[in-house]
Amino acid sequence: MQVKQFVFNPFGVNAYVLSNDTGDSILIDPSASNERERSALATYIQGAGLKVCRVLNTHLHLDHVLGNAFVERTYGVKAEAHEADAFLLDLQREQGAMFGLPFDDLAPGLGGFLSDGDIVEVPGIKLRVLHVAGHSPGGLAFYCENTGSEVNDEENAPALFSGDILFAGSIGRSDLFGGDGNALVNGIKSKILTLPGNTVVLPGHGPLTTVADEKLWF
Repeated sequence: MQVKQFVFNPFGVNAYVLSNDTGDSILIDPSASNERERSALATYIQGAGLKVCRVLNTHLHLDHVLGNAFVERTYGVKAEAHEADAFLLDLQREQGAMFGLPFDDLAPGLGGFLSDGDIVEVPGIKLRVLHVAGHSPGGLAFYCENTGSEVNDEENAPALFSGDILFAGSIGRSDLFGGDGNALVNGIKSKILTLPGNTVVLPGHGPLTTVADEKLWF
């Protein structure tokens, strides 16, 4: 599995492109918000000869869905997320107003819902869906037990795409729509910190970390 990271939009969202040796790819939070960012994403996908097979949102706060409309128009693939976050798509303008962010490229409806324990798979890439509510009601992380490649300088380390659930030295805020701090901490302890310590955590914002490093904070 190859992992390409972009940092997009005014909120600094980490967007990830996962691909296999034959060019099948999964996009996670492809949140490009302007023409320069959209061009960077499209240029990489075209240059690497990738086919976009799945588009996953870790959650549906505005900063993580800013590229959904572009990706659907360009590649014909609708995003998938947890059903509990679907109401946030109806509040995109309200979310934008909160942060003084005008925009007119609203994310369209989802193509399907993901639930805890689901498997998202293309040949050579297998992601297990972990539902951890608290930052948003439908917050998701995606766990790859066998990356088959080097991630963060460790050969074949497991990887977790944690969205805004867990960051390096921090956790997601819980004061936004549908947030619940207790649920977030409990979910992190029960579903994420129980993963192997060498699991590389690739968060929705900021630098990489590992499960072992984040256990020190709990």
